[in-house]
Amino acid sequence: MTQDNTFDIIIAGGGATGCVIAGKLAAANAGLKVLILEAGPHSLNVDTHIQPVRYISNLMSPNKSSKSFTLHVSQPSEAVANRRIVVPAGSVLGGGSSVNFMVYTRAAASDYDCWEKIHQNPGWGSKDLIPLLKEIETYTLEASLNSTHGTNGPIRISAPKEYTNVATQFLDVARHYDKRRGVTDDWNDFTNANAYGPALVELTNPFPSRYIHDKTGRRSDTAHNFVYNQADNQNLVVRVESRVVRVLFDGTRAEGVEYVAGEDKVNHKVFASRLVVISAGAFGSPSILERSGIGADEVLQRNGIPQLVDLPGVGRDYNDHNVIFTHYKACQEAETIDHIVYGTPDALQSMADSLTISDSPNGSGLNAGFKLRPSSEDLQELGPAFEKRWNEFFASFPDKPVILGGPANAYTGIGPMDPGEKYFALLYALLYPASTGSVHIAHGLDPYGPLDFHHSYLENEADVAVYRWTYKHLREIARRMGFYRGEVLDSHPNFSEKSAAICKPEDGPVDINAPRIAYTVEDDAAIDDFHRRTIGTAWHSMGTCAMKPRSKVGVVDSRLNVYGTTHLKVADLSICPENVGANTYNTALAVGAKAAMLIAEELVLRL
Repeated sequence: MTQDNTFDIIIAGGGATGCVIAGKLAAANAGLKVLILEAGPHSLNVDTHIQPVRYISNLMSPNKSSKSFTLHVSQPSEAVANRRIVVPAGSVLGGGSSVNFMVYTRAAASDYDCWEKIHQNPGWGSKDLIPLLKEIETYTLEASLNSTHGTNGPIRISAPKEYTNVATQFLDVARHYDKRRGVTDDWNDFTNANAYGPALVELTNPFPSRYIHDKTGRRSDTAHNFVYNQADNQNLVVRVESRVVRVLFDGTRAEGVEYVAGEDKVNHKVFASRLVVISAGAFGSPSILERSGIGADEVLQRNGIPQLVDLPGVGRDYNDHNVIFTHYKACQEAETIDHIVYGTPDALQSMADSLTISDSPNGSGLNAGFKLRPSSEDLQELGPAFEKRWNEFFASFPDKPVILGGPANAYTGIGPMDPGEKYFALLYALLYPASTGSVHIAHGLDPYGPLDFHHSYLENEADVAVYRWTYKHLREIARRMGFYRGEVLDSHPNFSEKSAAICKPEDGPVDINAPRIAYTVEDDAAIDDFHRRTIGTAWHSMGTCAMKPRSKVGVVDSRLNVYGTTHLKVADLSICPENVGANTYNTALAVGAKAAMLIAEELVLRL
C-alpha cells in the first residue's frame, strides 16, 4: 500500500452527485485528499458535452462505441410488447449532467416532505433542501425571481433571449385552448404543478477568463463547476475509465475499493482512511454493493458471492420517468434544429464557433414545457384504472404533477425523414409510475457484465390510463398550432381506416375552438398499443438503494450510511425513497449538497 493509493475519502463514481460532493469538500478543505473514480472518460471542454445542441444526438443514438454511456438492457416485458428497453446512463465525468437535455425543472416540495415524514428521514424535508439548492444555483431570470431561487451559486440557470416560434406558438395555443391551466413564468417554485411555461436550461460560463459571461451558452454541468475549476488542487484526484468492482472491508468497516482501469482492465486497490462514498447511480451503486457482499441472499448466492450484510432492499424499487415522443410535420417557417441535429459535422462546428449560443432560440431545442394534473372532468375520462392511484397518491398533494413534457424543435425518432422537411415533437413523461422494477448483478464480480434489469414500465393500468389521456390532450394542442402540417404516421397510433381519429400525414391546423377528436373503445386500444410499442426511458433512473428504515427494506439511513457497515455511504439518485415530479438533475444536486453537509459534520470538516 503506497501513499499514492491512500486517500481520506474515495468517491466511487464521478457523476452529477459525486462531483458535487467531491468538489465542495475539496474546495473547503485544502488538505483533504479526495479521489474520484469514474468509469467513463473526461468531459473537459469536449464539444459533445459542453454544446447544448448535442443532447439529442447523444441520447437518441448512443452506441456501444461511445465511452460516455453505459447501456443497460432490460429483460423483455409483455407490458411493452415483449421488447427489451435500453436505458443509457451517463458514464463520463459529470455523469448525467454532462449528457442530459439540460431542461431545468424542480421537484414538488411535498416530494422531499414525504421523504422526511413518510419514509422517516429527518433533515430531508423541503425546508432543509431548498436552502441547499439556493446555495448551488444562480437563477438569471430576475423578472420571476422569488425566495426559492439562488443568486450566487455555481450552477447557472438561464433562458434564451428569444424562444423558438414553435415554443412560443405552443404556449400561445395552450393559453387559449386550455384556459383551466394557463401559462406561468416560473414552474420551478416547488409548488406549481399544473401549468405550461417556458423551459429553463443549465447554461453557464465556468471559465470567465476564456469566455464572455453568458455568451458561451455552455452546458452547466457539475464536472466543470465543481471539479475542473480546481485544476490546481493536487489533493483532488480524478481517475477516469476506472470502473469500481467492489468495496474492500476490514470486518464491516469500509477501508477502500477495488477497481479496474484502462483498456487492459488492470486491477487496482485504493484505500480510504476516513470514508468511502458510493455514487455510481441507480445501476452502478446497487451493483457495487452486491459485488461487495451486501444485498439479498438469493442474489448473492446466484453470483457466488459470500454475504457480508443481509440487505434485501439493494437493487429493489427501480424508478424512472418513462417517456413517449409523438412527431408532427411543420411548415418551413417553423424554427427547428433538424438541420443541426441531423446535419453535417460542419453544421455542429459552426454552432460551436459561435459565442452567442445562449442568445439563439435554437440553443437547446426545447424551449417550452408543462406540468399537468387532471381536472375533475379529466378524472372521469381516466376512469377507475387511475382512481385508486389518484386518491392514494395525488389527491392530498396539489403540488405533485402527474405528467411532464414539452415540444422539441426537431424530429427525434428513428424512422426515415424527408429531406428538407421540418418537424416538431411532443414528449410526455409519467412522473410517478405506479409500479417499480429492479436492478441486480448477474455475472459475479465482473463489473462489465450485463445486469438483471426489470423496468416495470406500463405494468400498472393506472399508468396506461394516464398516457392515453395525455396523448389525446397534446394532440389537440398540436393540431391547433399554425405551424402544424400533419402527423408522422409511424410515431402515432395505428387507428382503423374507418376511425374518426385516424392520423393524417398531410394536414393543416384547425381552429382553436374546433371540436375535439372523438375516440372509440377501439381507438383507445390503439393508443395503448402504440404506447406499449414505443415507450422508452426518460433517463431518470433512481431508487435502488432507498433511504428508508431497514425494517422497511431500506438500504441507507437518513445520514446515507449503509446499514450493517461503517465508514460507507451511498449518495446519488439511487437513495431516493420515492420519485420526484421533475427532471432529476436538480434532485441530484440536492442529494450532493446534502451529502457533502452530512460528511462535513461527521468528519469535522469545513464546508
